[in-house]
Amino acid sequence: MVLATIFCSLAVLPAILSAFIAGATMMSVLTGAGATSNQALQVSAVLATFLAGVVAFVMMRRSVTARKTWVWAGLAIILVVAASAPIVWVAIQASAEEWCEYQPGGRGGSEIRSIDDVPALCR
Repeated sequence: MVLATIFCSLAVLPAILSAFIAGATMMSVLTGAGATSNQALQVSAVLATFLAGVVAFVMMRRSVTARKTWVWAGLAIILVVAASAPIVWVAIQASAEEWCEYQPGGRGGSEIRSIDDVPALCR
């Protein structure tokens, strides 16, 4: 139960958010509301990966042998994690940037006395 909860919160929910953003970008291109075709091309890989993960999950549920079930499950997990990677990466980068602002050398932090005072992440 704990493993399923961790997987859902770290992979499935961000993948759904990534797919939603990708779908909104695609709709923006189709309606001419502001997104460019280059942006749509970039997010189409995320949308295709998410949809392939959903298809792999459905195939996993329909497989008749244990071996095929494990193959489809592994593929579904890999695809869902890949689809969630952009959102997770952006969240990590934003958190690191906010944290570094209050470290020595950042905008809200104390002055730098030595380069060793600055955390390695913020250099």
